[in-house]
Amino acid sequence: MRKIIASALSLALVALCLLSCGSAKTSSPRSKTLTDKQIEEKILSYMEECRTAGMAVVFMKGDSIIYQNALGYRDVETKEPLEINDIFRIASISKSFSGTSIMQLVEAGKIRLEDDVNQYLGFSLRNPKYPDIPITVKMLLSHTSSMIDKAGASWYRDDKYVNPTKMSADTIAMCFNDYAPGQGYKYCNRALNLIGMIIEKVSGERFDNYVLNHILRPIGADNAGYNLDSLDKSTFVTLYTYNAKKDTIQRALGYVPVNEFKVADGTYQIGKDGCYWSPTGGMKISAPNLAKWMKTLQNGGVAMNGNRILSEKGMKTLLTPVTPADPGKYYCLTTRTEPFFIDGVELKGHTGSAQGLKSCMFFNPESDWGFVCLCSSTKLDTVGEGEVYKIYYNTINLIYDQYRDIIEK
Repeated sequence: MRKIIASALSLALVALCLLSCGSAKTSSPRSKTLTDKQIEEKILSYMEECRTAGMAVVFMKGDSIIYQNALGYRDVETKEPLEINDIFRIASISKSFSGTSIMQLVEAGKIRLEDDVNQYLGFSLRNPKYPDIPITVKMLLSHTSSMIDKAGASWYRDDKYVNPTKMSADTIAMCFNDYAPGQGYKYCNRALNLIGMIIEKVSGERFDNYVLNHILRPIGADNAGYNLDSLDKSTFVTLYTYNAKKDTIQRALGYVPVNEFKVADGTYQIGKDGCYWSPTGGMKISAPNLAKWMKTLQNGGVAMNGNRILSEKGMKTLLTPVTPADPGKYYCLTTRTEPFFIDGVELKGHTGSAQGLKSCMFFNPESDWGFVCLCSSTKLDTVGEGEVYKIYYNTINLIYDQYRDIIEK
């Protein structure tokens, strides 16, 4: 793979300061201490420090954009500047689409949160240490199923590591904690990929199509989804990984099709192949479209265009904490609380982390503001107890401080 020298990226990012795509917007007078250009320069310095090739950010108050910008590059080597509507894979923020899909099916009377998942999976999912205790849909959504991930995406994108008809008893035992289902919390990507299979079984639709038809299109999010063949590939942000030994970034493996081949040749099996879309982290979407989704969650299930995606009661269930995770953080049904991101402010939403990508989407449940920030490549620098990534932590706190008079109005 071609290497990109950090100093070259540094100069490129500084040079891009005057070319950054997207612009700061405001709906009312503000009392910033920095000019728009100074804000950009600070963000670009954060990007340089964290070796971030491109970043898109949207900060909203009500239905108005307070700040929106795309900085850096879509592709560093070709010097293509990042544009605000370019697509990132958002990793674990994708879980909120899966959780909402389940809640829609609950409201349609097709499934219950307390149902044993064995009704839908086509195989028996049990912790072998507690074979008589059912694992429920709610447990998968809240990471309380007692399931655990093993290293590598291949471990959690395939049902064979929890399907006893495909693997040995010893391997299956490695995929579960020692405590009983419902008695502890452990973040588990595999659990959310199984949710994709359940959504297909209950709805009769391919997972990617279900989310497209019942969430993305209704909220007005175009050029977004899980299926690579349904998206404009020219808008994909190039992925880079960080080489710690050389303090450089290098081009990473791109967006790899999986189920797209099965769809094309007619071998796709609804109810069996849903896990391969990566319902846990496979959504590809732009920052403005993700902001539309953030506002839908914040507005009790009503999208900015007025379409209702979920009832207010259903959204409340989705966003209600189920169990404590890390100290001060409480996991809900595919979202969590975040007390460490902005000092003294409790937020709800999710972060995302994958090869060449870092993302966050949060809103204040007590008010009407929120933000999204999508990054391509970053050093794994974290900040404070919350272990949030420095690149979007610094960026969001900078914008929050600069527009505090509007945000807290």
